[in-house]
Amino acid sequence: MNTDNIRKLLDKFYNGETDAAEERILEDFFLKDDVPSGFETDRKVFISLAFLKDEKDIVLPEGMDKRLSEKIDMLERQEKSGRRKRYTLYRYISGVAAAVFVGVCIHWFMDADKDNGRMKDTFDSPQEAYEATENALQLFAEAFNKGDMQVEKAREATRNIKEKIDNIKNFRK
Repeated sequence: MNTDNIRKLLDKFYNGETDAAEERILEDFFLKDDVPSGFETDRKVFISLAFLKDEKDIVLPEGMDKRLSEKIDMLERQEKSGRRKRYTLYRYISGVAAAVFVGVCIHWFMDADKDNGRMKDTFDSPQEAYEATENALQLFAEAFNKGDMQVEKAREATRNIKEKIDNIKNFRK
């Protein structure tokens, strides 16, 4: 059997959609010695399943089927009761309330900084404002130059690495 058909059967198998005949085809394929590469993991799965199939001493814990069916029933009841809908509605309402709260806080803080609709001045004279602006721009220029030097170092390192890679590529030719 070709690998495309095996892949399709595997997809069906892992989705729980195979019948007994298709599972037997997969089992026969994977229990052979010459399985194509790329199917090693699937082969291990089918070898384990074959081992478990032959094992007769597998004992399930007592009352496991009862606990499983009770859990399934409980989940069905929760789904039917609409509990999730109320929880979703609660999350929606709390999200809207949080957004309104953030908006009110922003508005309140913005009004606290204003004086009759105008922003407050931070300097008494234009000369002081000019000097502070000049100092701030000087600090920005120094920081920018430091960052620019780091970028230039990175560019140089990149150029060196690229040259080495090119040399390796040329060496292989």
